[in-house]
Amino acid sequence: NQFHGGPIAAFIDTVGDLAVGVFAGGGVPTMNIRIDYLKPAFGPELIATARVRRLGRSVAVADVDVTDATGALVAIGRG
Repeated sequence: NQFHGGPIAAFIDTVGDLAVGVFAGGGVPTMNIRIDYLKPAFGPELIATARVRRLGRSVAVADVDVTDATGALVAIGRG
């Protein structure tokens, strides 16, 4: 009932890509990603919220917060 860090990182990468893709008109490759795991992620689901911080012609930056079912922040990522 605990999520491993690998799927959390993939979740952050995917949600960040989708957020940028909405503005860029499609999926984009990840150039760099950083994940900070803040506490163990328990429960049946995780919720990710992305915010596009910069949208340039060749580089974009998105921040992603991941919370568990109780609303506790379990990880943050930037890609």
